[in-house]
Amino acid sequence: MSIHAPTDTVAVAAPARTGRRKLKRRIAKGLAWSAVAFTGLLILAEPWLLIPVITFVVALSLWD
Repeated sequence: MSIHAPTDTVAVAAPARTGRRKLKRRIAKGLAWSAVAFTGLLILAEPWLLIPVITFVVALSLWD
């Protein structure tokens, strides 16, 4: 008895799901980095905008 016995439907369906999941992760990562870059540009343009960003980061870190 093998621990790594292949299954019928999971082995066929897994690659398609993995491809979509990677694409979604890549898109999400791109959106997140673009939001970070946009926030950085806003902070460079108006340094007082750093106050709400710091407040948001502190609120996220304290969230249970």
